[in-house]
Amino acid sequence: MKSQTKDLSLAWQACLMVMLSAAVIMMPDLALATPTNNTPMGNVLCTVVGWFTGNTGKGLATIAITVIGIGALLGKVSWGMAIIVGIGVAIVFGAAGIVNAMNAGATSTCSTS
Repeated sequence: MKSQTKDLSLAWQACLMVMLSAAVIMMPDLALATPTNNTPMGNVLCTVVGWFTGNTGKGLATIAITVIGIGALLGKVSWGMAIIVGIGVAIVFGAAGIVNAMNAGATSTCSTS
């Protein structure tokens, strides 16, 4: 008898969790997930993204690739490290494209150009 009561209790808890999750998913305003919210922290993060993907980031990436490439050619840096730096640069500059692809239907409030 106790096992049936325990199973029934677990079923009610699971049902409650599903209902609460559905309610939260249907109300994005509770999570402040609307793109019209323009917060100071969001502006700072957009500025930092602009630095990494703008002219400053491109210049630093060019210098990093050049220095690591010369070091690898001279035998001072392993080729594995040179490949890791190249992949890191590709990830930094490709991240905006990945985020835009995942966020295709929404309007973006952060311009990274």
